Amino acid sequence: MIVVIPTPGWAMSRSVAVSAGSFFAAAARCEEQSLITSGQTDDLLRALAPYLSKSDKANMEAGRTQGGKDSQVFVESEKKWVSFTPDVASCYRVQGVLDDYRMQLGE
Repeated sequence: MIVVIPTPGWAMSRSVAVSAGSFFAAAARCEEQSLITSGQTDDLLRALAPYLSKSDKANMEAGRTQGGKDSQVFVESEKKWVSFTPDVASCYRVQGVLDDYRMQLGE
């Protein structure tokens, strides 16, 4: 998973934003299963909001909606959707990416 925090005025490509949104859907599923700390996904999205363009927000929401509906994540480097099942190993990786985002935000 690529961790990208854009600078103000810079928009992510559509595929990167969709991928990020689908990742946040996966993180929410991990939270629902109590495999990572609850509430951090929404908190992190709020912290990211000032750095996101209008198109970033729309594309991330599209990825989050699709990923949540289909239990999938969009792998940007492969340009395809893959199944996501929340388990200890996959949610550990999800937590690592959340931690990377948080570190880049200085939280």
